[in-house]
Amino acid sequence: MMHAKKRKEENGCIQIRFLCFTGAVILLLSAFSIYIWLMPDKTYSSSERRLLAERPDVTKESLLKGSFQKDFETYLCEQIPGRTRWVSLQSYMSRLLGNRDVNGVYFGKDGYLLERYLTQDFNWKQVKKNLRRTAAFVKKYPQAKVMFVPVKSSVLSEKLPAFAQISGEERFFELTKQMIPQKQQIEVTKILHAHDSEYIYYRTDHHWTSLGAFYAYEAWAKDMGFVPLTEDDFKISPAGTAFWGTSYAKTRTGGEADTISLYERKNGPAFALDYNMGEFQSDSFFDFSKLKGDDPYSVFLGGNQALIDIQNDSGDTDGKTLLIIKDSFGNCFAPFAANHYARTIIADLRYVNIPVHALLEMYPADDILILYNSAQFMEDKDIRKLK
Repeated sequence: MMHAKKRKEENGCIQIRFLCFTGAVILLLSAFSIYIWLMPDKTYSSSERRLLAERPDVTKESLLKGSFQKDFETYLCEQIPGRTRWVSLQSYMSRLLGNRDVNGVYFGKDGYLLERYLTQDFNWKQVKKNLRRTAAFVKKYPQAKVMFVPVKSSVLSEKLPAFAQISGEERFFELTKQMIPQKQQIEVTKILHAHDSEYIYYRTDHHWTSLGAFYAYEAWAKDMGFVPLTEDDFKISPAGTAFWGTSYAKTRTGGEADTISLYERKNGPAFALDYNMGEFQSDSFFDFSKLKGDDPYSVFLGGNQALIDIQNDSGDTDGKTLLIIKDSFGNCFAPFAANHYARTIIADLRYVNIPVHALLEMYPADDILILYNSAQFMEDKDIRKLK
């Protein structure tokens, strides 16, 4: 009798604890739901340096297909309070469990974080479409050259953890050789491999460093018939702040802080930069205010801009104009190339709303350089503007 009474009391305590726990969970979820509903949506994550998912619209079609449920789950995950701490915790726990990568980023040797790019990650129909459009463009404009920069995990493969899969860009470069005339390509993969023991890619960011861009500039200048400037022609100085890049933004753990080096020409010509057709002007390739912001890499040219018109007051450029069509890898390359032209036009097709042929009518170019990181080029749907 006593045992039955005791067992009944224990069961009652268990039920009370269960009800309290359930009530706490319901209260927490309700509070979270109210918070999400009432607070304005965050559209951009400064720590991850990307746009966040927007609240999806409810439609009959999206409900039936299940896309609304999937999109709403993503939306909730990206709007959760303290998201940065949760990302850091997830990454830390993954590393404790022995995982070699988190969110598509490998934890490499010597403080390197390296993005994972696999063949199946790319839409090869889109890749071939981009290459066909580029091939047609360089055929129409024989003064055009193409430079594709390989990804960090390909060039610095020795930094990858054991048994890590290497990037899937090999097929891309095979297609490039087949579809674009060799004489109109600036090949930098072998050059970067030759310097892979040097600091040519950032440890915590997917971009190449100023040194990596300088080696590519040397190859481009020689191909164009210029005598390239040497490192002695520049004052090379650190930007002064620890740089944690896009790779770190995906993991929030691991890696070793980077240093951004700035190459400033000694006793060189004066430059006048006009941004976005008169939006603002500058006399420097560097926007030092960006070093205090979320993305210090934007110190180069102030980050990604639609259109930059650079005037060079030097008298030894033969009055020629260069058009650079580029992604963000071109931001630290362009200041080197601009030394050889009276005028350099820099266009980012992601932000320019006119086709390139119309751009060339506005800014007739003696030479054209298409400069993209391989992975960015493969995914970029704005390459259609080359057509």
